[in-house]
Amino acid sequence: MVTHTATNLQALLPNTSKGVMRSYQVVLRCADQTQREEINQRIRTLENQQEHLLTPQIIKQAVNLYRTNPKEEFFTRQLCKTVGKSPNIAESAFHWLYIAIKGKINKEKKAQGLLNFLLKNPQQLVEWVIFGRSPYTERSLENYWRLKRRYIINLLTSTRTQTDSYWRKKHKTNFHAQILQLNTHLPHCTQCEVLQALDDALFYHQHEFSLIPQLTKNQQAFLKKLQLLKKEQHVVVPFLTSWINSPQNSRWKSLKELSEQLTIIIGKPSRKLFSVVRQIVVFTLFDHYMQSVPQLVQVLPISNVVPPPFKRKKKGRLPIKLLMKKNYVITRQGNAQEVTDQIKKQGWTELGFPQKGKQKLTAQVHFPPKVVEYIKSGAHIKVLQVSSGKAPRFKPRVDVVLEGAHACFHSSTLLHRYLKKISAKKTSILGLDINRLGQYMIVFNVPVSLPQDLLNLTKQYEHLSTKVIDELNRGFLRKRKEYDAHGSCKLKGELNRVYTRRHRLLREIVSLLPHFLAAVLVKKKCTVLKIEHLSTDATGTKGALAKAIYTMPDSLLIYKKAVWLASLELGYDILLKTVPPYHTSTRHYKCGGTVVRQPGQYDIALCKKCNQQINTHSNAAHNIASLPGTLLPNDSFPSPHV
Repeated sequence: MVTHTATNLQALLPNTSKGVMRSYQVVLRCADQTQREEINQRIRTLENQQEHLLTPQIIKQAVNLYRTNPKEEFFTRQLCKTVGKSPNIAESAFHWLYIAIKGKINKEKKAQGLLNFLLKNPQQLVEWVIFGRSPYTERSLENYWRLKRRYIINLLTSTRTQTDSYWRKKHKTNFHAQILQLNTHLPHCTQCEVLQALDDALFYHQHEFSLIPQLTKNQQAFLKKLQLLKKEQHVVVPFLTSWINSPQNSRWKSLKELSEQLTIIIGKPSRKLFSVVRQIVVFTLFDHYMQSVPQLVQVLPISNVVPPPFKRKKKGRLPIKLLMKKNYVITRQGNAQEVTDQIKKQGWTELGFPQKGKQKLTAQVHFPPKVVEYIKSGAHIKVLQVSSGKAPRFKPRVDVVLEGAHACFHSSTLLHRYLKKISAKKTSILGLDINRLGQYMIVFNVPVSLPQDLLNLTKQYEHLSTKVIDELNRGFLRKRKEYDAHGSCKLKGELNRVYTRRHRLLREIVSLLPHFLAAVLVKKKCTVLKIEHLSTDATGTKGALAKAIYTMPDSLLIYKKAVWLASLELGYDILLKTVPPYHTSTRHYKCGGTVVRQPGQYDIALCKKCNQQINTHSNAAHNIASLPGTLLPNDSFPSPHV
């Protein structure tokens, strides 16, 4: 069944990829509760067998085998011969091992690229050795690799921790452990050395900035902060010397606290001195580390920096992967094509769970209507995955992986549902302002209200965040003070369930947003959608700002998917552009005056020039729509991956 929309999709995406894979959960229906618990126990037994196969010796052999031939069929076949196991549960275990090793090798390449970058940038290398972080490195690799900054931060910190452990073991006789140890100890420095580093940093940046024709605002501010610290050197130098010579649990966090204290002592509480103080520390310790660290980094074995797969035991068990070409211990009715045909006809199939010495149990696997529609549109079943459930329900989980063309997985049901409640006034250019979850989560430069289902989800999220979690945390702390182990354990479990529920609400909101945005684009006959180029990262922030950043729907894939869906419906490509986020909220789009927002008042503010009360989000959307944008390439969506 190929619809008109699917035909449009094939025209818009000519031969971008042979196919995509999508994973969906299906329903396993048993005869009664006792049978379900027995089936769940049999699945748990298979999972234990699978887990016992992943020993350190097998993992070591598997890594070497992957390096010689990375093809999965060769990999699993050779490992099965090595362990002498039949390709039933072993092949499922080695499939997950193959994926984990593939991730390890990829991380090794990233770690090698990271170390090569640090060796070419000595200041960032010293910064990484001291703090385990380097903002310049994070921004550079984020733009080069086109990855989330959170991933780069995790790569930097984990690589630094593993490197520190390796250095302490291998070079403890040649180098002082306290010089190489992350966070806790740094080389001893005098006040004269810190003062000299302050002078060197000021001279270096004055010389570098003198070669630039026109300095940016950030460069001008950085130079003024350095000059301020030079002026207040009688306060700054003793504090920094004491900080370097004292052990710290986290150099990154403690330096932030120190920079905040310095602003108060200097009498400039509104200034942010963290980057400048960090630069002085790097200049102070530059000579200490550059004598030995580059040579150590050059000979550092990357395989020791990236740990092997399954070194740390993760929560839960690996699901049993039913490769449809094999005869597994969980039986099914035919191969992949036969099961796909069954789902097309009746919407369900049957799985069998045999056990030696006991009667074989069967259960029906019912596919949701949406998944059946995808299969009828041309997708076919590639893999079934079965995993056991936990107490108190003991409900097994079955996931199906479908493979097919992009057209198979397109559904316009939600889009058409949202279309009914949007006015039909045409607007060729739409500006979109992105905010924290709530009524003004996304605001256009034309009046469009959020649908009720999205508003209900945001209210539930807010209720869990502001009331339920706070009450449970207070109760948990009270039980701990009373040494009530049973009550603490019970409340801790309830907290985990609430956090999971809140995460699922956020995930559901993010999944619905593209369809609503696409409906607005279709109804307004839009040709260009403009959004702010945001790089929101809650790392290092706290309080209300961190909560706002965490709940902002800032993922670029949301808007790329919305543009993709709307383009299919309209029959032409909608352009997605980004604009700089500077002053979009503080400049009144009508008169050009400055919008002043009082603390705690983020939605309505007063314009200084015309004294008009305006909606800050709608005002920002108008400014975004009026700014010239940078066109984003239409190559990241739809993703060909699972």
